[in-house]
Amino acid sequence: MTPDHTGLGRYRRLLSGPGMAGCAVAALASKLQGSMFTLSLLLTVAATRSYGVAGAVAAVSALGGIAAPARGRLLDRLPYAAVLWSAIALHAALVALIVVNELAHGPVLLTFAGALAANTVAPPVGVLSRVMWRSVTGEETRSTALALDAVLADAGFIVGPLLVGALSSVLVPQVALGTSVLTSVLATVLLLRALAGREPAKSVGKEQNWKGSLTSVPLRMHLGCALFFSAAVGVVEVSLISHGGELLGSVSVSVLAAGSIAGGLLIGALPPERAAQVSRLPRLLVYLGLAATVLAVAGTGNTMVAIALMLTVGTAFGPCFVAVYGLTGDLAPAGTAAETQAWVGAALQSGSALGQAAGAFAFGLWGFSAGVGLAPVFALLAAGLGALTARLPRPVPAP
Repeated sequence: MTPDHTGLGRYRRLLSGPGMAGCAVAALASKLQGSMFTLSLLLTVAATRSYGVAGAVAAVSALGGIAAPARGRLLDRLPYAAVLWSAIALHAALVALIVVNELAHGPVLLTFAGALAANTVAPPVGVLSRVMWRSVTGEETRSTALALDAVLADAGFIVGPLLVGALSSVLVPQVALGTSVLTSVLATVLLLRALAGREPAKSVGKEQNWKGSLTSVPLRMHLGCALFFSAAVGVVEVSLISHGGELLGSVSVSVLAAGSIAGGLLIGALPPERAAQVSRLPRLLVYLGLAATVLAVAGTGNTMVAIALMLTVGTAFGPCFVAVYGLTGDLAPAGTAAETQAWVGAALQSGSALGQAAGAFAFGLWGFSAGVGLAPVFALLAAGLGALTARLPRPVPAP
């Protein structure tokens, strides 16, 4: 094999293609939206009211995520440009309403309503970035592109909060909130350019069904798998944060993120055939369960051993995300590419909430080992559903 077919050369090959660098920037910008909006909203409200009220506003805003599949369905049925620019216009207007209401010390209920509505109509650029990679790559580079997308997601949740913190400290939180809108605009421009003439077939006429992509039984099984996998991630994260406190907990989660990035990069560096073998989801989930079990048994008494085990657990996260998103695209019924990706995003968010709640409860009652010990349970449940999904016939792909 030539150098461009192995290792980091695969990333060079991917990004050296026409327009591929722009696709990578578009993907990163799409990840920044989610990581910046909630934090900048919290800081904006906290600056004029209190952190208690701000936290409540952020929590209510998060409920808008349940509209993600509906936004994805709109993308599957209408031109992307019409959906994205309409969503941005509404989102920007609602963000402006929140800022004006806070600066004027207006009714807090108006801020709550504006925050919920703003997140409900948020432009679905994150969903579209995953659709984009499947549209602009072939079989030879797709696994590398999906791995890069997973790595950029981890990077986005590191860079986004840092950018919000810097803008809020140097300027004001309202600027950070406005910047989150601008990242959506940038992502939209670049995504539409990348997908010009490449939009997947639309779902029209008799192809439309009120269940949308959920008509697929394998997809429904896969969503359960994604939910339990994300619950395992949430359990580990909340247990580490609860055990280490604000500083050490944050460092521990950063170690997990570093491992996730390394694992994702490794998958993308492999040739497609080898990547397909390594990134079989049930196999990865069993590895995650075993790694989490060792971490739960060993605890954090020895710092170096604990860091090594956190990295080991983290290396399962990135490949699992790559496998989850890759299989999601494979299971999408014809004409439902965006809606399907939105559903898996919703399943991952729900799983994270489930895992964090369960992990915090177990940690509070029985301590660190019990909290992390739930991760193998969720991971094995996910592996079982993943193995069952693999045995079911897949939908016929769109021509």
